[in-house]
Amino acid sequence: MVINGRMDTLATTRSISSIDLMVRLGREKGLSVAQCLQGTGISAHQLEDPECRVTGAQELQVIDNLVTLLPEASGLGIEAGTRYQLTTFGIWAFAIISSPTVRAAIEVGLRFTQLSFVLVRFAFRATPGRAEILMDVSHIPPRLRQFVLERHLVIFLLLSREMMGDELMAPKEIHLTLDHLPFKVMPAALTNCRLVLGSEDNRIVLDPSQLSRAIPKVNPATAEFCVRQCEALLDRQRRQTGFPSEVRSMLIGRVADMPSLNEAASLFDMSPRTFRRRLEEQGSGYRALMEEIREGVAIELLETAGLSVESVAERLGYAETASFIHAFTRWTGMSPGKFRRR
Repeated sequence: MVINGRMDTLATTRSISSIDLMVRLGREKGLSVAQCLQGTGISAHQLEDPECRVTGAQELQVIDNLVTLLPEASGLGIEAGTRYQLTTFGIWAFAIISSPTVRAAIEVGLRFTQLSFVLVRFAFRATPGRAEILMDVSHIPPRLRQFVLERHLVIFLLLSREMMGDELMAPKEIHLTLDHLPFKVMPAALTNCRLVLGSEDNRIVLDPSQLSRAIPKVNPATAEFCVRQCEALLDRQRRQTGFPSEVRSMLIGRVADMPSLNEAASLFDMSPRTFRRRLEEQGSGYRALMEEIREGVAIELLETAGLSVESVAERLGYAETASFIHAFTRWTGMSPGKFRRR
């Protein structure tokens, strides 16, 4: 089983608080605010506005500035990661640590990655006898991957510690494409597992027996509340104005008979290439929008309208109910029947 975060981490928006943390790090290293924010289009005044939204690309530019202007600094990503707290991540982090099991926490984290400060494209792969969290950084410039991977490793440990308390969920292995890690500033938890540098990919290997472990802070009511808040926030983000919003409106009106990409392009008087490019410029894609609409409508029909699985499949245009069940399980990690019972 593979579960993906399914998002463009550089195009999605997030609170400016993560950039503020990194600017503070840069200032402690002797940089000015202007140097830290160079090329981002962000003003010093905006750093003081907690409601300000920025893109992942702007956050990556701040990282670029730190790495470029502090070439001798070792472990910058790790230092940045240690500055994050649970409250920095808001409802996303609380949804994770209030999940019933480790597996559920991982799945919730991936489902709502768009609400975090993540730049890595995460995926979770579970097979008999093995469980891995994959970290794709192919979209990150090579010179910045050291910082990004260091920061995300520390954040992973932060969430693990908050989730499990004294029963820290230490990884069995960590595989990184990096050539080195600054051990002198590494968190102690990372030294207790097998570290493989120069690997072909980046992944955190867990003991599969840990996946079913109950989380000490589990609270069903809190977990349900947090997930619903995440759903509401994510829905609000997805309904931002722009070309993807126009395409969503068209798809909702034709949910039972969604047009192909070429047909959709013609509806907007565009060539398929221009249509695809317009969506990509705003961090979206036609297939992803189709999946998003089908998933949202399916959940609404199952949860609110109370229709049977067969009826929902028919209304979404599936010729066979089995195909809908397979798709729904891929979207949510559970069958429609299990979703409704939960």
